[in-house]
Amino acid sequence: MAMPTLPQGMSHGERLEMARALADHILEIHGEAVLAVFVTSSTARGLDRAHSDLELTAVVRDGVEVDEKAYVYRGILVEIEYPQASAILKDTGHVTRRWPLTAGEYSERITLFERDGWLRRLDQAIAERDATDFSRGLHFATMVLIECRDKVRNAHRARDDLDRRVSAFWVAENAALLVLFLNRRPVTTTSQMFRQAFECPEQPPDFQRQVEVLLGLTPADASAVAEVAERLTADLVEIVEKRGITLESAELIP
Repeated sequence: MAMPTLPQGMSHGERLEMARALADHILEIHGEAVLAVFVTSSTARGLDRAHSDLELTAVVRDGVEVDEKAYVYRGILVEIEYPQASAILKDTGHVTRRWPLTAGEYSERITLFERDGWLRRLDQAIAERDATDFSRGLHFATMVLIECRDKVRNAHRARDDLDRRVSAFWVAENAALLVLFLNRRPVTTTSQMFRQAFECPEQPPDFQRQVEVLLGLTPADASAVAEVAERLTADLVEIVEKRGITLESAELIP
């Protein structure tokens, strides 16, 4: 089958030009309410490709409410968030279960506008977060992996191949995120997430092969997929517990 004809897309320079125009519009509309405007994600890291989206953050003063925007412009997805200053500082200061995906979200940026050096406050919140104990975030990241493993169990018991395949993908994704978390390695761009996880020094035995089975890249029957989900989850749980993180409780904890 012939490759479909795709739209041309946009270069990195064109995407930045669009970002600067957007920043000008944002300042024109919201004026003194804006504390900073910056580009995030793959564009900020210079890893954007022809059809990558453009993500902007416009920090506004507390009490100013602006709805986030999402639309397609010249075939490119544009997303703009407008967090209030105290909210972005609070959110940035927490290590969540999705830390590998969010760790570089604000630290790796292209600044388009800043008022009164406000971004120093954001950088301080990021530094304080990354210096804290990661145990709570690891705990919840592991719980999500266990939940996905249990969905594979249910699908396998019901002989639901579609549900099993979908759940196996979620096991693979969350296993990769957990490996990145364990190695304190943030995702540079989502398209590289699995490759980055495969490169991490601390990982379960046979990690890449198991993930490729769960993703369907390596042919395997239903029982083999379920067995890999069990083994990979068990191996990661063991690594997490060796760090002194308790996952099971002998009593109910309200």
